This record gives sequence, C-alpha cells and structure tokens, in this order.
Amino acid sequence: MKINRFLPCILSGIVLFVIGCGGSKTPPDLPKLYPCKITVIQDNKPLEDAIIFVRHDSGFSFAGRTDAKGVAVIKADGRWPGVPEGEHVITISKIVKPTDLPAPESMFSQEGRKYMEQLAKETKETVDLKYSDAKKSELRLKVGKKAVNETFDVGAAVAVSTAE
Repeated sequence: MKINRFLPCILSGIVLFVIGCGGSKTPPDLPKLYPCKITVIQDNKPLEDAIIFVRHDSGFSFAGRTDAKGVAVIKADGRWPGVPEGEHVITISKIVKPTDLPAPESMFSQEGRKYMEQLAKETKETVDLKYSDAKKSELRLKVGKKAVNETFDVGAAVAVSTAE
C-alpha cells in the first residue's frame, strides 16, 4: 500500500529526468561552432583558474576556465564545445578572494555585514583591466572554418579591488 503512494512521485521523477536529458540537444539557433582552446600566460607561467569569455552577439555565452596548464576549452552555454566563425573580443579574468577572512555565523548579523564589506574590499582582480574589461580589452580571436588554438599573454599579475 505504501508503494502506491510513492508511485506517482517515482513516475514524475522519471518523466522529469527524461525531459531534462532531452534538453541537452543542440538548439536550432546555435551558430556552427569550431573547436577552440585558449591558453593564458601570466608572469611567464600558465594562468590557472582564469575565466575566458568570447564575446558574441548570438545570445549564447561562450566561455571556459583555464586548467593547471593555463588551457581552457571554450563552450557555448557551458555545454557545446566551440565558438562561431568571425572575429571576437576576448576577456580574461581571475578573481581572488581573501582566504584568511573568517566567515561569521550569520550573514544577516552586524558581523555578516562587516564580513561582506571586508570581502568586497579585499577581493581582487589579478588580470590587468585592459584584458578583463570588455570595454577595454585589446584581445581578439579570429575564427575561421577550422579549430582554433590561441595563446594570450596577459603580462604581470595585478591586484585591482573589485569594489571599485
């Protein structure tokens, strides 16, 4: 008798799972994509854990995160590898938050507000704004009808407050 109560929940879960899995199909309005790997160098070393955005006006987000070797595989909406053909503005960002700042018991307390203010003051962008700000970025990626492997050197590390 108890199983009958849970049967609708189980069936609903299966239906949602199947529908959810079907959602991974490539959308019809996604432009043709070409494989793209971007390597980022900072201070003559691979830059790990940086976020790379490839600006495109298709309505899809093209981005990737660098690994320990400084390499990022760019994907559309985090699912479909590649970028569309054309010339794109690239931004590269690595945000570092303080690791020694103890979190309060409650974010809704006076200590929580102070913590958030301190966190905002001490969180830093480590990539020069001429690469991490889309309005200032000088980085360009040209994509033709083939795979792209590009390397960008973002120079020396900086420490720009994200609160500014």
